[in-house]
Amino acid sequence: MAKKINIPFMPEFEKPMLTGKKTCTTRTKRYGHAGDYFPAFGKMFVLTDVYRTVLGRVVNFAYKEEGFDSPQELIAFWNRLHPDVTYEEVRDRLVYIHQFRPLRKAYPSTPGIELYVPLAGVAKPK
Repeated sequence: MAKKINIPFMPEFEKPMLTGKKTCTTRTKRYGHAGDYFPAFGKMFVLTDVYRTVLGRVVNFAYKEEGFDSPQELIAFWNRLHPDVTYEEVRDRLVYIHQFRPLRKAYPSTPGIELYVPLAGVAKPK
């Protein structure tokens, strides 16, 4: 069952998240599961997938989804966020990628449920 969760984001990610440039976040712990939803910057987002991978793979293959223009930008951000444990020291560390997208409004016929995760083939409510 989907639940509301909290994933903190730094203010610098507001524009990338609201414009769709940032569609995932990498964390050292799991914050939720696919279908869970969270507020950020005045909007609601839903997790579409959560999985473990090595930090080095995130830097090499998911830097754009993280909202960065290059692997070097993501490495610099990691090192700024974790000054005591630099990327070079933990590139082989397992981390969790949380993929997300903006969440649509609720079905009007679903009292008590504020948000929903649309199913494939289900028409968007009007």
